[in-house]
Amino acid sequence: MNKTFKVLEIIWLVMSGVGIFMSVYSIFIKDYKNALYFLAFFIICGGMFAVRRHQRLKSEEEQKRQEQNK
Repeated sequence: MNKTFKVLEIIWLVMSGVGIFMSVYSIFIKDYKNALYFLAFFIICGGMFAVRRHQRLKSEEEQKRQEQNK
């Protein structure tokens, strides 16, 4: 299960990177409207990355507790 959380975390991080790259690229080509869309995309992906990371860390912590109780 932790492997799944890790993969999802990496996917959101990569998508966030693509969003910020496209936002900067759109600013360079003077397409400010699309830059705002990509910036919003970056913020959403960054938020989802943070949520998934929190879930993974919480899951790992819970697994460690269960292993110690055995």
